[in-house]
Amino acid sequence: MKNLLTNLIAVHEGLRNDMYHDTVGVPTIGYGHNLYEPISDRAARVILEDDIEITINELDTRLPWWRDLPEKAQIVVASMVFNMGWPRFSRFKKMISALEDRDYLRAAIEMEDSLWFGQVKTRGHQLKEMMMECHEG
Repeated sequence: MKNLLTNLIAVHEGLRNDMYHDTVGVPTIGYGHNLYEPISDRAARVILEDDIEITINELDTRLPWWRDLPEKAQIVVASMVFNMGWPRFSRFKKMISALEDRDYLRAAIEMEDSLWFGQVKTRGHQLKEMMMECHEG
């Protein structure tokens, strides 16, 4: 019954991957999901996983060498791009240069010497420590 209902509603609603306003003006996405209503933890996790995949694909395109970094440095870079988006991250030119040189201590210092670091509080400190661990070996 649940599969038949799901398929019927999917056909009736149609899929819209972008936000739109339904016939009564309610912001909606997907198969008629009312954005005034919360999403489930499961749906939030799927969106997170999709967004991480988008982040990784963007890094593969824009910084193909990032996959050669130590795993912790990769995680730091991906976390930062996820958090602020590529356009903002791409302005971290000194940090990116340090990573290209495999100078993880300098990369960590450049992270800390940014407006972003003060804005993200605990996240910034944790990511800096992860980058420092790459320097320590």
